[in-house]
Amino acid sequence: MPKKIQIIPAILAFDLEQLKSQYKKVAKDFDLLQIDIMDGEFVSSKNNLSPRKIKKIVKQQPLEIHLMVQDINSYIGQWSTFKNVKRIIWHYEALPDEEAIIQAVRWLKKQNIKAGLAINPTTTLKKILPLIKKFDTILIMGVTPGKQNQTFNRKALSKIKKLRKKFPNLNIEIDGGVNDKNYSKITKAGANLIAIGGYLQQAEDIKQAIAKLK
Repeated sequence: MPKKIQIIPAILAFDLEQLKSQYKKVAKDFDLLQIDIMDGEFVSSKNNLSPRKIKKIVKQQPLEIHLMVQDINSYIGQWSTFKNVKRIIWHYEALPDEEAIIQAVRWLKKQNIKAGLAINPTTTLKKILPLIKKFDTILIMGVTPGKQNQTFNRKALSKIKKLRKKFPNLNIEIDGGVNDKNYSKITKAGANLIAIGGYLQQAEDIKQAIAKLK
């Protein structure tokens, strides 16, 4: 049975004012939001968004935290204390040690938080194959992480197809460059979680923008 497709608005904000504006635009129309956290090391961009700061804006909304950071364990510890957080995703490239990855997943499971693993466009599926079954979600980046409004890398489609064929029940998420021109190709390839940032934030009418995707 095909996995149900879920659109997850991705919020890439550099300060609280940006976060507040982006959150307000999408919060009422979606059940789950993704917030990007950047450290200026793993990616060149940096934002200083902490759970303590975000709590003032996000009250009840369930969150998925996308960590684009180098010090994975420190950030996982920090974000797991925020009750709104339902899933934490980090990048394989930041923590390629298999045993360290497994320990992080186990720890999150004890906190009742789902774990996701992201890979950059230049990372092959072969590198993460032994780890995939440990995770709730595998996130395929459609762009180089850390910036909005980049062009979608079509190589992501073949990664999605291969993953879906091998792991029919896996949550496969795509993030970066998704819009009304490529959405149907992405879902047909097998992605069921669709993180969308710029396309939704730039839309004048959210409901019309969603209808245009489908």
